[in-house]
Amino acid sequence: MKILLTALLALGTAVPAANVEITPTSVTASTSDANVATNAVDNNYATRWSGDGDGATLTLDLGATKTVSHLKVAAYKGDERKNDFELQVLNGSTWTTVYDGLSSGSSTALQTFDFTDQEASKVRYVGHGYQLNSGGTGTWNSITEIEVWGSGGSEPGPQVPADVLDLTNWKVTLPTGSNESPTEIKQPALDSYSNDPFFKVVGDGVQFRAPVNGVTTSGSSYPRSELREMNGSSNASWSSTSGTHTLVVRESFDHLPATKPHLVGAQIHDSSDDVTVFRLEGSSLYITSGDTTHHKLVTSSYVLGTVFEAKFVVNGGQTKAYYNGVLQTTISKNFSGAYFKAGAYTQANCSNSSPCADSNYGQTTLKSVTVTHS
Repeated sequence: MKILLTALLALGTAVPAANVEITPTSVTASTSDANVATNAVDNNYATRWSGDGDGATLTLDLGATKTVSHLKVAAYKGDERKNDFELQVLNGSTWTTVYDGLSSGSSTALQTFDFTDQEASKVRYVGHGYQLNSGGTGTWNSITEIEVWGSGGSEPGPQVPADVLDLTNWKVTLPTGSNESPTEIKQPALDSYSNDPFFKVVGDGVQFRAPVNGVTTSGSSYPRSELREMNGSSNASWSSTSGTHTLVVRESFDHLPATKPHLVGAQIHDSSDDVTVFRLEGSSLYITSGDTTHHKLVTSSYVLGTVFEAKFVVNGGQTKAYYNGVLQTTISKNFSGAYFKAGAYTQANCSNSSPCADSNYGQTTLKSVTVTHS
């Protein structure tokens, strides 16, 4: 377990500069169809760059020489085929190949390709087609997203989740610890806490990961890496019939457990059980109502990695749920002892999902989380 304490800075201990995402100044391709080069850097997994032919290139200009440590690439239809490609960096006038191989063929999410730090002014993807998991090959080169990471020659980015999210009135529960007694971190320790890979900064967001073999609470058989609303040092507790209570979360679902690909990203809980949650099952995103898991189908075509806004507004015994600003459903229910939760609550465990291993997990990324009570 890796724990990063910013208190080390106060003691004068040197902390290496954190890797940050390097934003390219321009993106060009040697060839493309209607799916143009800039689609690969628009943070939208529903778009892509596609170029036909062996040796088709996608080039990212970094604007100046930067230290590059790794690239992340999301392959189009990456769970159906393996992309055959090279990753190259330009230092001066020389292109150096830092990766030559295949994508995983098992995921449409970003895949990380690490290499020895390189000084580079440009990076490029050189495509050599793809291999279908079912057999056969193709000449098209298609990726939905590509990211460049390194020190970038700039100031270190955020190093702990509290640098990204306002965690003043939250605690985090993690899938580590002892049986039915998972790790909980409260304020003020939470302000300087990080735990790789369960709760850490990734780019401009915070990654929450809960593997199917993770430690669970006494009240659930499913693991979680999840924020729980607090009121200072006490657990938050409010009523649906008094005041107005609002949660707004910008997040993405990034990875689902195998066999039972179910994951909760945000929820309202009362004194005894969840009232309503945003729940992803495969590509179908639902808003639940109590035990009715399929109360409202928001979309049947959610693409992993797509950032969206989830919002709950509770007032006068009614809970309104919004998706990207659009009202989806209103749930009429009086409840008390309530609080908000956000993160990754994996709805699978070793009894219904295989393998029973750290590599089988649910994961979300939170870009922002805001709570208001009035």
